[in-house]
Amino acid sequence: MYKIYSKTLLLVALLLSSHLIAVSALASKQTKDPPRSLRVAMFNAPPIMIVNQDGNNSGFMVELLETMAQHEGWDIEWVNLNWPEVIPKTLNHELDLIPFIAYSEDRAEYLDYNEEGILTGWGQVFIHKDAKTPENIIGLSGKKVAVIKNEVYGIKLKNLCDLFDIECQFVEVETYKQALSFIESNDVSAAVTSNLVSYSHNNPYVKRTPIVFEPRKVLFATAKNTNNDLLATIDRYTKLWRFDSSSPYYQLKDKYLKGVIEEKTNFPLWLLYSLLVLAGLLVTAALVAILLKKQVKKQTQELEDQSDQIRQIINLVPHMIFATNANGRLILANRYAANFFGIQMSDIEGYCKDDLIKRIPQSTNLFEDESLLLRRDAHAIQKEIETHNIDGHKATLNISKVPFITRYSRIPSIVTVGVDITDSKEYERQIQHMAQHDSLTELPNRLLLNDRIHQSLALTRRYGHSGAVLFIDLDYFKTINDSLGHMAGDKLLQEVAERLQGIIRDGDTVSRLGGDEFIIQLNQLSGDPERAEQSACKIAEKVNFTLAQEYIVNGNKLFSTASIGVVIYPRDAETEESIIQRADTAMYYAKSMGRNRFAVFKKAMEKAVVRKHILEKELRKALAESRFIIRYQPQVNRDGNKFIGAEALLRWSHPTEGIISPVEFIPIAEENHLIIPIGEWVLKQVCYQIKHWLEQYGHSPFITVNLSAVQIRNSDLVNYIKKLLEKTKIPPHLLELEVTETVLLHEARVSVDVLQELKKLGVKLSIDDFGTGYSSLTYLKRLPLDKLKIDRSFVKDIPGDPDSETIIRTVIGMSHDMGLEIIAEGVETKEQLDYLTNERCSLFQGFYFDPPISLEQLEEKYFDNLHHSVLKDPKVVRLEDYSKKTNNK
Repeated sequence: MYKIYSKTLLLVALLLSSHLIAVSALASKQTKDPPRSLRVAMFNAPPIMIVNQDGNNSGFMVELLETMAQHEGWDIEWVNLNWPEVIPKTLNHELDLIPFIAYSEDRAEYLDYNEEGILTGWGQVFIHKDAKTPENIIGLSGKKVAVIKNEVYGIKLKNLCDLFDIECQFVEVETYKQALSFIESNDVSAAVTSNLVSYSHNNPYVKRTPIVFEPRKVLFATAKNTNNDLLATIDRYTKLWRFDSSSPYYQLKDKYLKGVIEEKTNFPLWLLYSLLVLAGLLVTAALVAILLKKQVKKQTQELEDQSDQIRQIINLVPHMIFATNANGRLILANRYAANFFGIQMSDIEGYCKDDLIKRIPQSTNLFEDESLLLRRDAHAIQKEIETHNIDGHKATLNISKVPFITRYSRIPSIVTVGVDITDSKEYERQIQHMAQHDSLTELPNRLLLNDRIHQSLALTRRYGHSGAVLFIDLDYFKTINDSLGHMAGDKLLQEVAERLQGIIRDGDTVSRLGGDEFIIQLNQLSGDPERAEQSACKIAEKVNFTLAQEYIVNGNKLFSTASIGVVIYPRDAETEESIIQRADTAMYYAKSMGRNRFAVFKKAMEKAVVRKHILEKELRKALAESRFIIRYQPQVNRDGNKFIGAEALLRWSHPTEGIISPVEFIPIAEENHLIIPIGEWVLKQVCYQIKHWLEQYGHSPFITVNLSAVQIRNSDLVNYIKKLLEKTKIPPHLLELEVTETVLLHEARVSVDVLQELKKLGVKLSIDDFGTGYSSLTYLKRLPLDKLKIDRSFVKDIPGDPDSETIIRTVIGMSHDMGLEIIAEGVETKEQLDYLTNERCSLFQGFYFDPPISLEQLEEKYFDNLHHSVLKDPKVVRLEDYSKKTNNK
């Protein structure tokens, strides 16, 4: 024992001697060599680097380096700078050393670093003290973040945001104080810098967040290949002082970084010697154990850091991630999964999948088919599911389940990744709805209608049932649209859509094709096509009745009827295209028959459609070649049935077909607006004919001309008639304009204005077909009328029909009360004439007197007799009388 103790003392003495020799040699070298001058970067980063107002710099790094300088005899020149200036000046050899710099791979290309870390720092995010603390960097999305120019932590945060597609607006500043002051003034929402700043910053408006990242050693650096010996000297002092708790390193750390210094226990020297003696051969084993413990601690710390980084990364993922072991116990879950199941992140490992299913019974499908994955040869499962979260909200997830096997496990764990596609599914649904529905009425459009007709056709073939399509077109909708505006038209269409939906059965379809066209598709009406037709006709009747009821649009009372074409399939058509096409044909047939009715498709209707197209083409040619002629039907009074005027009736003289009735070609002309030039031609012919009669005979009867709805809507009608009267210089009251009651009804607002303007010109105005519409007495009083015409449908059944007699008696009484002339058309018998005369009807027109006749026939029959009665009848105007009247004016 004595020998061992002697050898130990001898060994200690030799070590002390060699240390004293080295120190004396170092001291003698310092006395010989001149002091080394160092230009060191100085920037304000308390508590590591503190720039004081008096010029005396302080801080952990400052005093540590100055202590090394005292031992080495260096002469330090501190160069005050802002951080962004430091590296450029070092590379320009204006600085010899950079203290307090973090290592980065990019900087290592042009800087040399010392090896021993002085401190460990990491990136720290700061926010305003009153702001809500974000849990991770996702909370910085869309916000302004201050970063110090060229600082490694700001660069790293930018890279993280780019990696995870987080949109941040970065504001570069020169110093950390400027960054924190921006937080205080709310110029930015957050700032990032080294965590070491938080030990000494005195800004009470700033607080730290739990967002930390990128731990790095705090080092010294020089320009590449310039001062490697200086860095080696710094490493030597760092190694020596970091293992000595009484060294300047720990003294400065305790001074500037309180709470960071690990307490060290100082053992007495005699106790150390005693332990050396007692330990003996165990010293080597103890050293090995210490080294192993440090390695284990280091690796454990690295694993914990990696684990923390992985957790932080998966928590940033905005989708579900969780893992269960073979027993179904939860071993991993990210924040999305925890929120989905309503559990705390700290309680994750206490749950199993049965617990999760109890919390959300609708989530059972999240754990289906997992038994297939509990084999070593299992493959991943992918599927799309609909489930619910803890709040009951429906979610659509794209699920991927992957078996996870380690080298030590026999049964795999299961990792589940659920990508939330709820929003994208909703967008798909909205896009599909928009593609298949009308935006104005939300009804199915042609695309969806074709699909439903296609499915219905398949069912009719399988089960032998018949279906039907009703093609609905609103009558005079364009009139309402043009007179009241498109917004009123849109509201009317929406109201029509609601009424149609209230008529159909469940399983039937109401669709809007566009404009004022609607389709009703009826499924499985009957196995018998005739009975199916009867059912479809009943619904068509109901549609006609429902749509004819009054509408209130923007405070206006409107009436709109409908023409309907009916097709029974597969009897009348067997494809979607032909069904709609033939229903359209039937609808046009119903419209040609007087509107406000329905028609069932017949084969002959297709011929009518073909004829319509032919007539439309030839009508344009007839207008260009002036193939129209005018027939005149006389009007007489009850005083001896004297001729006082005539109605001008248009006829088409076709080169091969002869005279074509206006009933056939006028609707085509109105539809294509050819009625405007045709109507102007008629007005021009009539006015010049009146002028001719005045010049030839010195007198002229009045002539009545019919106006259509298209002409009423034509803004140039009044101006055209005014110019025509001025050019022909005829008395305006010899021109009588006749408008049907239906036109007045559908052109309510426009017709009043137009008729008022026409009345100012001096022309006469009358209503044709009176009694067939819905006009009220109040509405009639607003119109500047001169005459009412009783429709022929009432005249043909008198005397003998009580209803017709009542209507005629009422109309005649109304006209007398309003001071209007009254004329009955369609008078064909003496009995009708006598009845109307007894009821005080003053004017007559009909085949009893004359059918529509040519101009020559009219002049031959009436103008010789008219010449003798001119002086007696005030309704017949002589040219000299009109000339005197005009000159007096």
